[in-house]
Amino acid sequence: MKQQAARVQRQGRIYRFTIAGNDYAAFIWQFGAQFRGRVEEHPQVPQCTGRTALAVRDALQQLLAEQVA
Repeated sequence: MKQQAARVQRQGRIYRFTIAGNDYAAFIWQFGAQFRGRVEEHPQVPQCTGRTALAVRDALQQLLAEQVA
């Protein structure tokens, strides 16, 4: 049997924020009862999970701030 590569499409929101004068965009989506998110164009920042979208955004901001410093 052939296996076909399927693309996953997620519905979520883009949250924008600025750290040290640089603009970043985080994509956050709902996954069951929790939220998950990642920073666009920054694969070195690990994906985060939280109870709310804002908690995920704050965690991503903190991870980026630690890497920039």
